[in-house]
Amino acid sequence: MNQTLTFKKATEEDIEFLLWLRKETMVEHYLKAEKEVNEESLLSRINHHFEHAKIILLNDQKIGLLKVAEQDNEIEIFQIQIAPNYQNKGLGREIIKSILEEASSKKIPVKLSVLKVNKAQTLYKNLGFEIYNENEFSYFMRTT
Repeated sequence: MNQTLTFKKATEEDIEFLLWLRKETMVEHYLKAEKEVNEESLLSRINHHFEHAKIILLNDQKIGLLKVAEQDNEIEIFQIQIAPNYQNKGLGREIIKSILEEASSKKIPVKLSVLKVNKAQTLYKNLGFEIYNENEFSYFMRTT
């Protein structure tokens, strides 16, 4: 089966999908981290850097969200979320690797943050990210 990943700019029409995606992919981590979870906080995260939000499409099916931007001589991944049915298939890895290749060609680092309770940090470490700082809830990671 040929799988084609594409991206489209997120719009107001995508908010319902993004709210569903956030509930499916993040609420368990927030609860483990003992962070408050309500509709308002979820929508706040959806709207955070919304101008950089892209819907991840697999064969034209909405499967996730990517928020990434280049600024101050680095690329920051603000959010990457893959719907549960599409996780553990290498799609997130593929997307992050393409971002790393772009950064490498520009000779700039990539940074992101990940909740300490989120197992995605293993993927990031395997792709060459290192922890450079942390707070109560998150690790801040970057490539060199």
